[in-house]
Amino acid sequence: MTSVEGAILVWLVIGVGIAGGVFIVARSAVQIASVAYKVIEKEMDARTATRQTTLLSLAIVAALIVTAVIAGFAILVMFATLLQGSGLINGT
Repeated sequence: MTSVEGAILVWLVIGVGIAGGVFIVARSAVQIASVAYKVIEKEMDARTATRQTTLLSLAIVAALIVTAVIAGFAILVMFATLLQGSGLINGT
């Protein structure tokens, strides 16, 4: 595998990780809205709704943290590549 292929794979994995995190956040938000609707329509009691909303909120927070770590890694890789290309890191 060449360095270009490796770089493409790294960026592909980063993109998939960020897209996955965004999907989980959006899906959990829709599920929270669904729980709220069920409570309004009296299809679900408050205790069950609270438990489900808490779990979904924790899923959102976890997805946001993981997505932020992945995006931070991507930014770090991008800046390191730019600095190496300019010669600031290697001193050349």
